[in-house]
Amino acid sequence: MKVVKAGGEIEEFQADKLIESLVRSGASREEAEEIAGIIIERIPDYVTTRLIYKYAKELLKKLDHSYASRYSLKRAMLRLGPSGYPFEHFFANLLHFYGFETQVDVIEEGKCIPHEIDVLATKEDLVVAVECKYHSCPSRASDSKVAMYVHSRFKDLEESLKKKYKKSRFEGWLVTNTRLTNEAKRFAKCYGFKAIGWRYPEDGGLEKMIEEKHLFPVTTLIGIKQALLKKLLENNIVLVRHFLQTDDKTLISFGFNHKKIKQLKKQAESLIESAYN
Repeated sequence: MKVVKAGGEIEEFQADKLIESLVRSGASREEAEEIAGIIIERIPDYVTTRLIYKYAKELLKKLDHSYASRYSLKRAMLRLGPSGYPFEHFFANLLHFYGFETQVDVIEEGKCIPHEIDVLATKEDLVVAVECKYHSCPSRASDSKVAMYVHSRFKDLEESLKKKYKKSRFEGWLVTNTRLTNEAKRFAKCYGFKAIGWRYPEDGGLEKMIEEKHLFPVTTLIGIKQALLKKLLENNIVLVRHFLQTDDKTLISFGFNHKKIKQLKKQAESLIESAYN
């Protein structure tokens, strides 16, 4: 069987990859293998990743809502738009749980010109300038042109940031919610700056950073209408944890009703709890 990916590429269907993604969502290996078997029986010789995702999510939802939510993580990241602003806040919050102090949308003087930094993070002797590249389409990727552009900014900022924040080390990070092209990866590796994307690097891609700290975006929750989701993001409620911590009165002022709040908070608790199991 052949799989047609979001960008139009065609590759061999690999049942092991599907099973592993189901296990990462919380299903046991036995449950994952059973679901994969059902999907294989349903799909034609040529199938889109979208259809596989649809079937997998439906079957996971029957097992446990939290499994379906975690399986939807990649698509949840795509829903953080339409602007890149919520993604910047999301990544700043993620870094905070990794021990960094963070600021969002900071203007800093470089050696030659001023720069707007998406996320500025500090920890111990380190200062980090993060360039966030958000995409709402899964087939979009950050390429070598993006990598070269952000590298030039990092070089202009390095000395002034180390001096201002009294840190001995500086790092520039390029972070995207989708993928990095091979050329972008090669350029970042060649010039020694960190590049983070979906499934890259293998030992610390964006999805692993999220899962390790159980910091799911609020867009992971199933059943929030787009207008209400927009209201949450506008008020910097970007994590499932933030939603749980927001009082009902505030959520009602956004347009949620009591029944929906109870349902979503139960789902949120189940999602976070399942991540620890």
